[in-house]
Amino acid sequence: MDATSGDLEALGLLSEPQRARLYEFLAANGPCTRQEVCEALGMGRTLVAFHLLKLEQARLVTTVDEPAGTGRRGRPAQRYRAARRELNASVPPRRYELLAEILLRAAREHLPSESFTEAAVRAAVRLGRGLAAEQAASGAPDALWDLLGRLGYEPAADGGSVLLTNCPFQRMRAVDTELVCSVNAALARGCLDGLNASERFTARLRPCPDNCCVLLEPAA
Repeated sequence: MDATSGDLEALGLLSEPQRARLYEFLAANGPCTRQEVCEALGMGRTLVAFHLLKLEQARLVTTVDEPAGTGRRGRPAQRYRAARRELNASVPPRRYELLAEILLRAAREHLPSESFTEAAVRAAVRLGRGLAAEQAASGAPDALWDLLGRLGYEPAADGGSVLLTNCPFQRMRAVDTELVCSVNAALARGCLDGLNASERFTARLRPCPDNCCVLLEPAA
């Protein structure tokens, strides 16, 4: 499952009104016991337990143990709090925060002897390598395909090549096409390098008015 799919699933859980009320209550009131939630929201224990389980599985709620020294006997009551998980979901996938990170790195590391686009390309390659290293550590059987999906590129096989059918920075491409397309290609190259896939594929730019400009072709 890519990041967008996971966020969409989590947001879907909050479309249930009572579950959303419970989540908002925890976000506003901090760690609470199940009984405190029941009393505050007027919901039964079984229903509260069900919603808490769903939210915990989606990493929207976490549990904490009641601090020692409360004066209560027996096993400490488990408390629940809203997690600080950020949810970003769009269809098709967009990753503007990734582009912002690349451009901030480029601004910080920009050399006087190079253009800003060159600095952004260096930053994108380095970030791609780092993301690829994390993906490789996961042990996924098709790490390159999974990583491209996580980044929002929606890869599709085209003979021996890989088409990146979605641009995760689509709106920004209209602002500076050369910069954004160069960053896309550099990010893909970094992913290939980090996964030792540069011997299998090479990333190149291609004309593309409506999707990503990067094509991964079999290496010569």
